[in-house]
Order: sequence, then structure tokens, then C-alpha cells
Amino acid sequence: MGGGKIEEENWQLRKEIVRIAYERVPFYKKFYNERDFNPSMLTTPETWELVPILEKRFVRDNLEEMKDPSANPKFISYTQTGGSTGTPMRVYTDRRHLVEVQTWRAFGHWGISPADNEGIIHRRVPTTFVSKMKNRLLWWPTKRAYLNASSMSWEDVAKFVNDLKHKNIVWIQGYVGGLEMVADYMIKHNLKVDTLRMVWSTSAPLHDSVRMKMERAFGCKIMNQYGCNEMGNIAMQCPHCGDLHIEYDMAHIDIVDTKGHLLMDEEGDILLTHLRNRVAPLIKYRLGDRGVRLSRQCACGNPMPLMSPVKGRISDAVYTPSGVLITGEYLTAIFDKYALLFSQYQVKQWDDYSITVYVKAYKNDEITQAALKCIQSQLNKDTRGEMPVNIELTDYIKSNKGKIQYIISEVALKKYEVEK
Repeated sequence: MGGGKIEEENWQLRKEIVRIAYERVPFYKKFYNERDFNPSMLTTPETWELVPILEKRFVRDNLEEMKDPSANPKFISYTQTGGSTGTPMRVYTDRRHLVEVQTWRAFGHWGISPADNEGIIHRRVPTTFVSKMKNRLLWWPTKRAYLNASSMSWEDVAKFVNDLKHKNIVWIQGYVGGLEMVADYMIKHNLKVDTLRMVWSTSAPLHDSVRMKMERAFGCKIMNQYGCNEMGNIAMQCPHCGDLHIEYDMAHIDIVDTKGHLLMDEEGDILLTHLRNRVAPLIKYRLGDRGVRLSRQCACGNPMPLMSPVKGRISDAVYTPSGVLITGEYLTAIFDKYALLFSQYQVKQWDDYSITVYVKAYKNDEITQAALKCIQSQLNKDTRGEMPVNIELTDYIKSNKGKIQYIISEVALKKYEVEK
């Protein structure tokens, strides 16, 4: 499908989902009328900017009104967001939207088949004897190895790595935190899994230092992905250029500035329009992430438009008392310089604005200490000395059910919740 054709299909799907929302969903009828918007105003793609932005608080406060009352109940399901940008919330989803189709399509570009043996690091894995037997029968003859991201001990990791080897696992999908824990174990014990051809990292931004460690441990390329619980996969990394192809016949992505104006080739807030959820549409829904849509076409021949890998969330930022902002992308770049010294880190800003940086280092030697002093000095400079910056070496950085948060700012979370 050529670029022009996919653009036209995407535009028609956008107009259709707006019409459906206005005609069938009580919330949107009221929401659009109060903001003097009507679907008939969508005459050209340029008029898309007229569609009001949907904030998370609107969804949280109007859950039942967000649903089409005439929808067949068998098509309605629900999911719950993780709450990494604030309070977790429930949203309704459309069972007819099959996330697996998007996944299999992306895998074709990586030389991976749905029939290949798979390793999974997730919080929803079979744990009882009955559920394990059902799962084995469902996927037979494909073999699967599981690691429960909700609670991972080193013994669990060791068993998982052993399963990877004995079951000839070809690819792994998993949360960044869980993958990183497995990578640490494999590096420490000098273990290899020769059958691995791809690792699919999900749930959090994949920073360069973490990618380098995973490639070293797993001995294969790491595929980055961008998605959310509200929809599933949104964009998948291209094996040729490293940027992400947006699943443009399933999702539309807008990048907007602080005034809601559309941006291209500039960083801004990510808005999602789920083109396939007709029971409870999400239209220009602010996800809480920051990203960049790219105007260039990929040389690989895939007509789906590109976005840069997502570096962080709106709440992944540090603020000083005077209002100075240090972005998450900048903070993680500081640590990327020291990928060979540190295996993991976490920046925590407390509600009194003070900062604690937890660092897990490979060694506690003079070089490591010198690097830590450089980081502390840089952060003191960036924050203009307005609040304390402390650095602590640690042997363990806790993940949230397998999801690693590199930056946690209580100040930014409160700010985001108040504004949105």
C-alpha cells in the first residue's frame, strides 16, 4: 500500500470514528457540543486540529458515558492503565480489535514467525497447573517459556534462562525491567542462548545504555515498541532505520505543543486516536508521553509513517522550586555516557523537590566514584543548586511488576494531575 493510499485510508477512518463517537456515545455528543465542534467540520486533513483534545480526567470521570449504549456486550471488554503518569484507571476496549495482527505484521519485517518458540516476561502468565496445561495445548506445538514479572526472584530468572536454552526459544517479549534482570543474570554467569534472534522490549522507554546491555546479553537485536494498555501496540521499530512505524490503519498519532497545535519533526505531547475501538472511542487522547512524528519516509519501503522512539513520559521530568524543568530525555542521556560502569539507575524526586539518584554499578572503584561525582556535579548545576541532590550506590532497584521507571518525580506527577 503506497504512502498516499494509507494517508487517505487513515483520514477516512478518523472521520468515521469521530462520526460514530458523536452519534452513538453520550459523552462525545456533550463534549463536542460544549466546545462548538461538529463532525461536519472535518472537510480536509488540515481541519483535524479542530477536534478537541481528550484528557485522561475526562475518561476517568465519565467512564460509563464513554461507552456506546447500543454496542453488543460481547464486543465490550475493559483494561486498566498502569498509572505511571498518575492514578490508574479503567477504560473500555473493543474485542474486535486484534492486537496479535499488528504484532505478526511487524514480526514479518524481523524474520520472526508466530509459530516460533517464544519467551514471555509479563505480569499475566499461567501459574496454576490447569492454566499451564491449557496454555500448552493452545499453543502446541510451539514451545513457550514464562517469567512472571509480578514477582521475580533470581531462582525464577535462572529457571527462565534454562527454559530458553532447552526449549530453543527464538524470540522473547517482555517488560524492560524483567528483560534487564534476565540480562544482568546472563552477563554475571556468562550464559548464552544461541537460538535467540530477537528480543521485543515493551512497557517503558528503551534507553541506549539498557539496549547495549541487552544486546550484549542476548546476542541479538532488540526491537523497541510503543504502546499503551488502552490500545496495545501503536508503533513498532523498523529493523532498517531504528525509528518506529506507526500502525496507521489502526492508530493515529498527533504530536501537539502546549497550545494543542500540531507539530511535525518537533517534540511534544502524544495524542492517540484509536481507529478500531468503536464501542468506547478514544479520540485525540493525551497519553501522557512525549514524542516526535517524523515527516520523512523510511527507505525500507514500509509506507507507514514514522515516529522517533519515545524517550519518556510527561511526568518523567524534574522541576526546581523556581520552575526550571529538566526533561527525562536529558536525564537519561547523562547516564548513557556511563553504560559500561552502571547496570541500572533511577532518579527519584521527592515532593519536597529534593533528588535521590540510585545507582547500581558493576564495580565500586575509583572510576565509578569519579563518574558519580561528575553526575552529581552536573545535576547540581542543572538544578541551579535549588535543592539537594544525593547519589546512593545500591545492589537493588525495585521494578513495578517488571516495569522499570528510570525517573520518578512526585513533583511532576502532582503537576501533571493538576493540569490534566
